[in-house]
Amino acid sequence: MSYINDALRKAQKDKKSPYAAYEPILSAAGERTKRPRRWLFVTMLILFLWAAGAVVLLYRPEEKKVPAAVPPKVASAPFAVPALEQMAKEIPAENKNEALLKPPTAPAQIKAEPEIADAKTLYAQALRKHREGKLEEAKSLYKKVIKIDPRNVEALNNLGVVYMKKKVYKWAIIRLNDAIKAKYNYADAHYNLACIYAQQNDADRSLAYLKNAVRFNPEVKKWAQNDGDLRVLADSPEFKKLLEKK
Repeated sequence: MSYINDALRKAQKDKKSPYAAYEPILSAAGERTKRPRRWLFVTMLILFLWAAGAVVLLYRPEEKKVPAAVPPKVASAPFAVPALEQMAKEIPAENKNEALLKPPTAPAQIKAEPEIADAKTLYAQALRKHREGKLEEAKSLYKKVIKIDPRNVEALNNLGVVYMKKKVYKWAIIRLNDAIKAKYNYADAHYNLACIYAQQNDADRSLAYLKNAVRFNPEVKKWAQNDGDLRVLADSPEFKKLLEKK
């Protein structure tokens, strides 16, 4: 039996003999086949990530620097020289102090003289039309005068009279009050308001304005004696007393 077992072992050993010398290597290689593949994968992954990082660094868009705000072209132009400095450059040295003390002539003052002249011309035309009985033309011209010179008491008063003649009492009262606001002691406006309120049978208010007119201009008493617009006051003792008063 031992002989047979020995024979079998020998046969088995002879069968493996051509490869017996390489058995350790082959078995070791079989164990290591998995490791290189794992490390190869890791190595490739690292190389890929490195390459991707390099690409990102190379092609990363640069941070855009916000340029400083460019001032408008106007600001880059030289500043205008102030009026006094410009005057100082143009005035001879010996006259500088005297010239700089004088304020420059205001454009409004320069323009005012022609406007006043126009207002006077227009007022003369309006007064002529008024005396001729051309009330519409006179009214239009008085309005032009007032537009140029809103405190022209004569034009305001006469425009009030035009409205009174046309029986547009509302606007007559407005314009006459405007004249009083511009010049309170203007007797003509007070007298004309007395006439308007007398025509409206408002004796108390009419008498009040008439007293003001007499106080500012005693000549008003002569106007009132024969004025038909004041006939509503004719029988008033206070009216008679006012006209007799010295």
